[in-house]
Amino acid sequence: MTTTARPARVPHDDSSDADRPGWIGEVRSLGRLGRSWAVGVVVFSAARALLAWPTLGRYGVDPWTFLAIDLVTAPPYGVAQAVTVKILCRTDRTWRDAAGWAAVVVAAFLAPYAYIFAASGSLPTGAVVGVLVWMVVFGAVALWRTVRQVRAGRSAATD
Repeated sequence: MTTTARPARVPHDDSSDADRPGWIGEVRSLGRLGRSWAVGVVVFSAARALLAWPTLGRYGVDPWTFLAIDLVTAPPYGVAQAVTVKILCRTDRTWRDAAGWAAVVVAAFLAPYAYIFAASGSLPTGAVVGVLVWMVVFGAVALWRTVRQVRAGRSAATD
């Protein structure tokens, strides 16, 4: 694990780097709520794929492949989002500590949509707009939720 710079308010102490968990430790430290969130993301992804199923085939998108991509990316998305929030809630951690996890969140979020655009060849304008609106709405909700949880966690940590 690489050492990252700390903000000026928190002095750097090399011994604290040894206390930081690796990626497996980060996942294990999520607790019941974090793991429940990851399971909820998988359930949501399956429901989304099943609701989109009839429409996907009309545009050359294999619904089974979409479902597989959605279900394979859902656990990393849910876990990475929960770990990102957990790291950012701590006052002794910086955004750089969460950057790798946040990158997993973004990649896992975009993968199913990238498949839709790649597999369909060319979607009608209405379908492109619909997918983009869906992405923006759910991306914004996920970002809002993450920011809200981080602010609440940091507030609780300073009280």
